[in-house]
Amino acid sequence: MKLSDIIKNKVVIYLASRYLTYFLYFVTSLVVASKLGPFYFGIWGFVLLLINYFQQIHFGIHNSFNVLYVQNRNSETECKNYVANSLVLEGYLGIIICILFVIYTVCGSSWFEKYDADKYFIWVCLIAILQHFNTMLINLFRVKNMLGSVAFCQTIVVLLQFISIFIFSGETLIYMLILCYVVGYSVAFLMAWSSGALRLKGARISLAYQGTILKKGLLLFLYNTCFYFIIISVRTIISSNYEVEEFGLFTFSFTLAHAVMLLLESLMFVIFPKMIGKMTGDDKEAIQSALRQFRLVYISSAHGLIYLALIAFPFLIKLFPNYSGALTSMNLIALTVLMNTSGSGYTELLIARNKENILSIVSFVALVVNVLGALLLTFVAHVGFSYVILASLITYFLYTFAIARIGRNIIGSGCNPFMRDFFPLRLSLPFVSALVISIFQWETFIFVPFVLFAVLNINEGKAIIAMVKRILTKPDIMYL
Repeated sequence: MKLSDIIKNKVVIYLASRYLTYFLYFVTSLVVASKLGPFYFGIWGFVLLLINYFQQIHFGIHNSFNVLYVQNRNSETECKNYVANSLVLEGYLGIIICILFVIYTVCGSSWFEKYDADKYFIWVCLIAILQHFNTMLINLFRVKNMLGSVAFCQTIVVLLQFISIFIFSGETLIYMLILCYVVGYSVAFLMAWSSGALRLKGARISLAYQGTILKKGLLLFLYNTCFYFIIISVRTIISSNYEVEEFGLFTFSFTLAHAVMLLLESLMFVIFPKMIGKMTGDDKEAIQSALRQFRLVYISSAHGLIYLALIAFPFLIKLFPNYSGALTSMNLIALTVLMNTSGSGYTELLIARNKENILSIVSFVALVVNVLGALLLTFVAHVGFSYVILASLITYFLYTFAIARIGRNIIGSGCNPFMRDFFPLRLSLPFVSALVISIFQWETFIFVPFVLFAVLNINEGKAIIAMVKRILTKPDIMYL
């Protein structure tokens, strides 16, 4: 394994840029939290929540584009047609966002008044429009294996925000963080235009293509929206029914816990098209092998990262005494995000096999269960804000359980021991120990889950190391 080959490896360069970006994001989040304090960080968290809402109103356009582009990758003409018509649909989406802004201007909202969000909303709408185009461009660069351009689009906003934290503070900092989104997304679009990726000469704009994209996209939209709203709905319930400061603590917890999983999501982002390509074939044994290998490496890595993070969280909290009440929610959110990974591989399998309707139904039912659970915990059990997230943890378990059962039936492995594959003892024992320690706030024993994981996953650790070596030496295994 030569160092020169690793340095030239596009995947390694991309992942290195992502990890640097996540480090900047992590530092930026900590400094912003420190400068704003729980109250104003709660306001910033509400702004981010609104951005997340708009981010999910995408009608599955870029998801559908991803799949259709991969499925038609051998036809340059068809690929151009899908790119052009997807961009047109993103334009329609921008018009819808403008209409929503007009409706809000006329009707108003007491929920917004609690967070003094009126003055930010027009910027949120502008960010939403630019963000949809930026997401579309990132997906275009990804399927073209233009990982350098992907890295630029994903990094520019974080870099600008990192610079801003050293210059501004207080409410002015909130405005500048918002402005960084607008400037960053605008620069990314100009970069995409100059790169030639948007030169679509000969592309045909037609309602037929747009209908195809939307037909597939709406099912993916329902799935993605319901799935991501599992967390967003909990954040909404906490923002509505708890104090602004408590929502600030929850936002701090969510930001840091989610930052850990971003390390793995960057890898998932790169290999997603490859996973879809492998799972569209008819060789069920090959599909099972790819699925088994991916789940072993990805899910095991996620568990190891989270258990290490649980050990680090108490030390991190000591640096931010204003957020000392966030440790329990931080641990529980991290475990909830970890449970979310249990369905990894099976979700991609269902998408590749054109089973978006099944995904949509299961994710919708999961969202309903999650909202009901969160409302019961809030209004009936009257739990503290830290424990509302338990509704999402249970929901993710039920959701991933259902998806895994359906996926195994599709590839003909439904008769094999299910729980041993879905949530084996080597993973379930550390997870349950971490959950019990977090719920009862026994932080003295927070090292136990990682020790259990390390002892029970020695062979899996060797497989992860082997996969890392393959990525370093053979980047082509990640491409279409």
